[in-house]
Amino acid sequence: MIIYVTKETFEQYEFKMPQDFSDQFVGAMASAVLKRESGDPLLEWGGKLFYFDNRQCLQVVNFVSKLTLVLIDIKTEDKENIPEYIVHYLFNLYENNSKMKKLLERFFEDYPMACFSHLKDRSIIALLNSFQSNFLLDGYRLADYISDGILHSIKLNKYINCEYLLRQKSTVKWNIFIPLSVFSNYYAKDMV
Repeated sequence: MIIYVTKETFEQYEFKMPQDFSDQFVGAMASAVLKRESGDPLLEWGGKLFYFDNRQCLQVVNFVSKLTLVLIDIKTEDKENIPEYIVHYLFNLYENNSKMKKLLERFFEDYPMACFSHLKDRSIIALLNSFQSNFLLDGYRLADYISDGILHSIKLNKYINCEYLLRQKSTVKWNIFIPLSVFSNYYAKDMV
């Protein structure tokens, strides 16, 4: 899994490129992940920092399916756990789908490593910016998911991916879709 993040996000979380790691083994592993997985949109995610209640939050979107996850209160010292949070939410989204859970288990066995890099894909940057302003309302939407003093991020992520309709322009028309179904289709095809 490669998580490409915006420049501001890269700097705020103090991510490193493979050549910048002091541990050569870690740098070599990150470089191998970049080389192996770059260009496979199923393995590529875009990420962008935003703030809610003075807390650093991160939205991540899968390049191919546009499945979007919102990670709440991700401190700089938590940055190494971001891939685990993504995996956690994916399994949560498919909690009632045993076939997809098995496919995800197999998939993450085949691709166990993650690394971070600079986001340069303009369409993903535009998607992240649009989602932040139109759906997240620059973070204010998260207040709708607070009850009894708890922000229910699982409920938020399920709504975004199971009910919220996205639209994307193809060459001749607009396609309207639910990200979770697209994500399922791509994973099922890839794992056959």
